[in-house]
Amino acid sequence: MRLLETEIVIDAPPQTVWAVLDDIELYPDWNPALPALRGRTTVGQQVVGTLRQPNVPEREVTPTITRIVGARELRWLTQAPGGVFSAEHIFILEPTGNGGTRVRHNEIFDGPMADERWPSIDTNLRTAYHDLNRALKARAEALRGETAVLHPAVGRDVAASPAGAFTARCRCASEPVEIAADQAVAHNHLCGCSKCWKPAGAVFAQIALVPAGSISVAAQRDKLEAVDATQKIERHRCRSCGTHMVGKVSDPDHHFYGLEFVHPELATDGHQPRIEFAAFVSSLVETGTPATGMASVRGALARAGVPAYDAFSPELMDIIAWHKVKLAKAVD
Repeated sequence: MRLLETEIVIDAPPQTVWAVLDDIELYPDWNPALPALRGRTTVGQQVVGTLRQPNVPEREVTPTITRIVGARELRWLTQAPGGVFSAEHIFILEPTGNGGTRVRHNEIFDGPMADERWPSIDTNLRTAYHDLNRALKARAEALRGETAVLHPAVGRDVAASPAGAFTARCRCASEPVEIAADQAVAHNHLCGCSKCWKPAGAVFAQIALVPAGSISVAAQRDKLEAVDATQKIERHRCRSCGTHMVGKVSDPDHHFYGLEFVHPELATDGHQPRIEFAAFVSSLVETGTPATGMASVRGALARAGVPAYDAFSPELMDIIAWHKVKLAKAVD
């Protein structure tokens, strides 16, 4: 058995380094040793690609993924027929104390041909893997430094005291839809889900709650339409500009029944209530944000002082859980 060991420290979190390694479709953009790799990186699946190293002709590789520990470890195994040669490729990601990642990039070679090939492996392949490590470092550190545009309301001055009634308008330049609320908003938050309306260029929506019945349509009622009447939260938008104006809940068993959803950024007086938290942050990946950019998003939220959750805030999640208990008790 022969062991090829390389290592590099990257000034980016394991989440970012992992996302770069796992997104094999983008290997041609940065990976000099594996400029092409195709397939699905799940355990048991075979991927197909090209291995490039100095002084050795390019060759096709067809390894099988053998182990995945998200953001910590990736392994694949290449085996020649008859057991004459095998190569287990290993990436181990270790968090450092300062928010970085130590990458142990190794490969274990076994079989009768391992000794025969070792001189080339120890020089040419080692050089290729060092080049890969440096390219991985550059890629991950560049992504870590990207700035995420969360929402225009983040960083805006917050009113000293909560506002009460407000008026909101859609984005139409003429004849805008106008709604009026006679109550102050609560639970003002950012939302990364796929259903909520987001302003252009922002990865999050901004949503707040008001008691049901406190919203009235003050102008252009005929321009409002339901986005999807089958959803538990029925969102109504302006059919001209697409701006979401209000979300309503008609199911009396729903945990948000008795509330309506509004977008505080549309308030005509410019009032900005405090953003309390960011919800469904991981859903950004499902709606188009690259996994490689999520550390940047979470870092931006942290710098803005906005707690990030992958569902609702703990307060709302506890309320939802208690609502389920109430429903169960009612059935009993």
